[in-house]
Amino acid sequence: MSRSTVRGYAVTHSIAATIACMLILCAGWFNTAIGTPAEKVIEARRQIEKRARKQIGTPYVYGGSSPSGFDCSGFTRWVFLRMTSLPHNSGAQFELPAQDSYKRLWEKKKLEKGDLVFFDTTSARVGHVGIYLGRGRFIHSSSSSGVRIDSVYDPYYYSPRFVGGVRVPSLRTRGPARPHL
Repeated sequence: MSRSTVRGYAVTHSIAATIACMLILCAGWFNTAIGTPAEKVIEARRQIEKRARKQIGTPYVYGGSSPSGFDCSGFTRWVFLRMTSLPHNSGAQFELPAQDSYKRLWEKKKLEKGDLVFFDTTSARVGHVGIYLGRGRFIHSSSSSGVRIDSVYDPYYYSPRFVGGVRVPSLRTRGPARPHL
């Protein structure tokens, strides 16, 4: 091979290596940008958890929707009040994904902090609602003990009754966030 041919291969390989590196860097940027929730969403989830946890120990009151007493849907409605308007009925909250901006979640492993979680505890399809806190835990107003934290994986009660989850619009990421460079 002539020297010019060898140089041509070297230049071609150098250009190909540069393009490959650029593609890898761009792919990493896009994955980071799409996969990282926006700072506003992270803060909204923190605020929901903080507002909900402040009510631990509040008694259960049928039809209640204030810190003097909550039923399950009254509790979720009150916690989300600064962010969105939820109906005061667990079945109606479960049906919110019929609207475009709400997202239905069928698997527990896809839940994120702040998602509404639903359970079949009555003869209706959905009879109970709570708010997912992460690591398998959710906070809710239980008819037996008021606002408390339980596990969605409780094998004796909540796990077999899990129906699904709902992510409210203000907790959804709507596009790429800024990359972390």
